[in-house]
Amino acid sequence: MKKLLLFIFLIGSLKSFAQNEYPDLLAMFVDEKYEKCLYKAEKYTLNEKSKKDPLPYLFMSRCYFEMSKRDNFKEKFPTAGKDCYKYASKYASKDKDKRFYAEHEDYFTELRNSAVSEAEVMLDAKKFTKSKTLYDNLIDWDQNDAGAWIMLGVSFQGSKQKKEAENAFKTAIKLLTDKTCSVEIKGQKDLLRNAIIYYSEKLYTEGNSAEAKIWLDLGKEWFMDDKEYQVTYSQYAN
Repeated sequence: MKKLLLFIFLIGSLKSFAQNEYPDLLAMFVDEKYEKCLYKAEKYTLNEKSKKDPLPYLFMSRCYFEMSKRDNFKEKFPTAGKDCYKYASKYASKDKDKRFYAEHEDYFTELRNSAVSEAEVMLDAKKFTKSKTLYDNLIDWDQNDAGAWIMLGVSFQGSKQKKEAENAFKTAIKLLTDKTCSVEIKGQKDLLRNAIIYYSEKLYTEGNSAEAKIWLDLGKEWFMDDKEYQVTYSQYAN
């Protein structure tokens, strides 16, 4: 019953697609035939007639993501956890207008949460190359993700890439100043709050209290009703 309801929902969400709806991929995915769906989707990405269509890349990402959660795929697909992000980025590059994003928003929310959690672990372990890759993926999916830009800057700092860090922070500042940062999705808003708090605390600890206040002031528009933000602001910006 669960599969039937999912199938009906996905069929309804995909019916408005102007391009090939790929009902074969949809049917295999709903039936949890992830390996078969993956190989069929890959064939579409290699075909001249369909290689520019976004959906095969999205199905590859979704298959890899599901496979990464199941032990029976770990030996044959050891990089599934990375590949799901990789193909989500490839999808995003093909669907720049986000015509298909809304129908798969729940998936991207789950995928983002997974990437953010993994990036935090990598950052804490000082594995900055890996955290950079993950924050880069978030930005591939949404260029206005200011929180991801901030944490990308922190990752660049960790790997001693000063110029790249400055550029990432400048991008985040512009998004916050212009109020064009993405905050509609709860996960993105949470990341932005946590990123500003993290970076402000880092600046303050390093003796740069003036710059810490600048960043906390930039976030007031969205977070001054947030208790954690209020506490951080009173500690580092007053």
